[in-house]
Amino acid sequence: VTFKVHGFSVDVEVPITFQEAAAGFGQSVVQLIVGAPLQMGDVNETGKVYKCDPSLSLHIHVGEQALGSLLHPQGNHHLLIHPSLMPQVCGPTVHQACGENMYVKGYCFLLDQSLQQPQRIPNTLAECPRRFTDIVLLIDGSGSIEAEDFSKMKTFLSEIMKRFHSTDTQFALMQYSHRFRDHFDFSQYRRSSNPNRLLRSVWQLTGATHTASAIQKVVRELFTSERGARDEATKILIVITDGEKTGDPLSYSDVIPEAQRAGIIRYAIGENVIVSPEQWN
Repeated sequence: VTFKVHGFSVDVEVPITFQEAAAGFGQSVVQLIVGAPLQMGDVNETGKVYKCDPSLSLHIHVGEQALGSLLHPQGNHHLLIHPSLMPQVCGPTVHQACGENMYVKGYCFLLDQSLQQPQRIPNTLAECPRRFTDIVLLIDGSGSIEAEDFSKMKTFLSEIMKRFHSTDTQFALMQYSHRFRDHFDFSQYRRSSNPNRLLRSVWQLTGATHTASAIQKVVRELFTSERGARDEATKILIVITDGEKTGDPLSYSDVIPEAQRAGIIRYAIGENVIVSPEQWN
């Protein structure tokens, strides 16, 4: 439906002009409440609100509204003013760092008729989500692994652990061939989570490749509360190997169901195809 417009409510003959040196002043206007989202406040704070009086052509900074926390200087600049009986001012780009992740959240402020702040929504930002993860790194140290490749494997392990620094993730490490060696468990990792220190004494075992037996030992001996595993944590097993198991008295069908019942998520990393997916699932 189209309507013919005979006029509009903007005075173009004798306009009243409000000017302010505040950065971004005038970006949003509701009635004569003006947002200046780029105006700097205290450290890590931006955003001011102004009330303008058309009869006096004046603009008055609305007291300390704690609006500084509305907008982070490095975020997108938005300052939203909602017209209502209680004006609402919102800044949707408050940055919250959780570990290495950055979450963008926001605050809203309800203002009274004097544009003072009676309420902030929410009162505080929610705490960073906590996701506990226990990861066992099971590495192939058999004779089929070249010494140079084993050294690269240790570097790879170090990088994995560094990526999860300052998170609720903890690691344990077992090496296997036809022998098995626990290099550190979850409790030892909590006491010293420095990858370089933990991996310094890791030397290649050499020998045959008993991958299935190693998986069984991890399930039964490392994912336990006595070794520092947490009941509420997501359990992950990462097997790093270069080929098929050799000389192992156990098959994958003997051990994978046990890992499944324990709720352990399993991954395999290698240079070539290790086993078919059916053997791991």
